[in-house]
Amino acid sequence: MDAKTLENLVETNKMYQLVTERLEVIDPAAQDIYARFNMESELMEVILELYHNDEDNFPFQKLQKFSLEQVLAYLQASHKFYLSKKLPEIEQTMMHIFNKYGSTHQILASLTSFFNDYKNRLVEHIRMEEKTFFPYIKSLISASKGEMTTQETKTLLSECSIASFDDNHDPIEDDLKTVSSIIHSYSLNEETPLPYRVFLNQVELFEMELRKHAIIEDHVLAPMARELEAKLKAA
Repeated sequence: MDAKTLENLVETNKMYQLVTERLEVIDPAAQDIYARFNMESELMEVILELYHNDEDNFPFQKLQKFSLEQVLAYLQASHKFYLSKKLPEIEQTMMHIFNKYGSTHQILASLTSFFNDYKNRLVEHIRMEEKTFFPYIKSLISASKGEMTTQETKTLLSECSIASFDDNHDPIEDDLKTVSSIIHSYSLNEETPLPYRVFLNQVELFEMELRKHAIIEDHVLAPMARELEAKLKAA
């Protein structure tokens, strides 16, 4: 095996772990279908392909062949994964850096302040989606299955819409690039200690993760939900 092949294999395994790690946070005993959802290998393979490719050239129809329930379940599993695993891991690295370099590296003040603020906004963003956006989509799915009365469906459609979520869906993943920029600027001036490099790697991977997550929401989930919403309105 040549060096290039080995490098590609390592990168593939790294991306595969990044995509499938979220399955570990799903409670197999949960009663809710969205929580206990068992991700089909085909869906995970297509998402892995998205992680490997430039989103500008990715054929989103590959994901649109899956059901709205499947896509929603994946995104909800991702939210739980971010809150229970990824954010705590990054915070643990920050705490390690602060304990070791807090008195000697001024960059820590900027990093700590910015990341804590960003974390709070991200958590608020996720909770908003989990409290309003995703339940609305679940209700659309229920209505399409005939599990709601005609009046309940009309009330649902009159009180909410996918368009209202589009207007309030900020690209929060973009702000995380600031943390990377701060560390990169710092590393130009002096040798970057290992904990900083670990933190930088975590932040850059998480920024990529959130960007792919937003792409699935914007280019797959929302269009599918919008189409279902239109069908229900026309019925």
